[in-house]
Amino acid sequence: MNLFQIIIKMVAASGLLYGYYYCFLRNRFFHRYNRFFLLATVVVAAASPFLVIPLQLGPAAGAETTLARTLQVIAAAGWNESEPGGAGFIRQARQLSWQQWAVLLYITGLALTLAVFIRSIFYILRLRYKYRGEAVNHIRLYNTSEPGAPFSFFRHVFWHRDIPFDTKEGQQVFRHELFHVQQGHSADVVLMELLCCLGWFNPFFHLVKKELKVLHEFLADEHTAGRHNRFDYAELLVMQAMQRKDAGPSLSHPFAYHPIKRRIMMLTTKHSVHRQHGYFSRAMVLPLLLLLLSAFALKPVYTHHPVVAAAGPISVIIDAGHGGVDAGAVVDNLNEKDIALSLAQKVRVLAPQYNVRVIMTRETDELPGGGTNIQAGLRKRTEIAEQANAAMFISLHVNSSTVTAPMPAGFEAYIASRKEDKKNQLLASTLLQQLGSIYTAAPDIRKRSSKGIWILEKNPRPAVLLECGNLSIPADREFITDEKNQENVAKMILQGVVNYSKL
Repeated sequence: MNLFQIIIKMVAASGLLYGYYYCFLRNRFFHRYNRFFLLATVVVAAASPFLVIPLQLGPAAGAETTLARTLQVIAAAGWNESEPGGAGFIRQARQLSWQQWAVLLYITGLALTLAVFIRSIFYILRLRYKYRGEAVNHIRLYNTSEPGAPFSFFRHVFWHRDIPFDTKEGQQVFRHELFHVQQGHSADVVLMELLCCLGWFNPFFHLVKKELKVLHEFLADEHTAGRHNRFDYAELLVMQAMQRKDAGPSLSHPFAYHPIKRRIMMLTTKHSVHRQHGYFSRAMVLPLLLLLLSAFALKPVYTHHPVVAAAGPISVIIDAGHGGVDAGAVVDNLNEKDIALSLAQKVRVLAPQYNVRVIMTRETDELPGGGTNIQAGLRKRTEIAEQANAAMFISLHVNSSTVTAPMPAGFEAYIASRKEDKKNQLLASTLLQQLGSIYTAAPDIRKRSSKGIWILEKNPRPAVLLECGNLSIPADREFITDEKNQENVAKMILQGVVNYSKL
């Protein structure tokens, strides 16, 4: 999964959950439930792109059909196997792709937000050394003159020396901060700050962080005001808010934290009527979680029928594209020639299970026949195709994109440009049907409309060139370089060969 897909899933999941909170739970009086709902929101959203629950299904629809697909004639200007004597062109991604730019942008945002977070940590650490602390029960109290005080951070309470500690108001403020310490609210804030750093691009993470701090204040206000002096406590909130404009460090819980209006509303409104209607709002989150699970975590896994071997032996030429001095596409130190050879070797190893005999055009990192240039390698490939007694020819390649010649993702099949050639078309269609059951496959069979592709045009038997993904696309690159996936690709190619032989 690439970075863009992770971002989309994370933002969508957090947006749905926060939207539900805003519409049905916000400004209700079950603050503890809302606190854990918001914490669960960010954890679920952060994990949703990486959570995969396989759902076993039957064979993919259409996996066994062999209806030919619509042909699309395209110009392959960047093709890297020209005719012998022509100038071969090796595709190589020389410029940064948009995915790489996106990664750079993400790292830049991450560095900036982490810098702000670390700066807040150092500010609080500096206060611990600047002022002398006193141990009071299980907390440490610092008498300061800092703007925004009083505020708390974990077991540290930073008091403002202008507030008399032994007065009724002072005791209420202290009781408020002590509740933050006892309930571990600072752990919530630090968790949210870290998640906002990692997901700085997600606006809903920042909204959840802000709302969670408000809920902390609701809980502390409710605990401090008790049942009999709510209006006196509300008056104290207003006075403190007027006197102390600074909100304190972002990681702390200052007593005069805004929004004062919502805090006073929660203190002075009768709870009983609202609580009666809260159970339905809380229960309806279960269908929402089920929807998210279905949309983001469940991954259909199509079970294939057991290996269906051919009735009689089938001979097929498997051509591992490029080789030797011809690296093919090169992206991030991955060479097309190496991936093509690895795929071809897996086809050869698995072939006996399908009653298929494989003839390789090359078995090592060299051009077929030990050729010293691309043209010699192409000639040798066509010689093998002419001399071998094989039913079909399959050439394995991997694509890459350039700025001038962007290529699609997934599997593609090329056939010769001859107008009437149903065998090539059926072979390509059958292979794409099988490969499409395990990964993205192009909806069309392709041709090169000008000179064609040498190993296809000069081939005396049904021939297909398979592009097994695009190295310039991270998802394709991750798929086709995985050993297990290569084995599955080899199986689908062999099953496609068997299915074609029955047509």
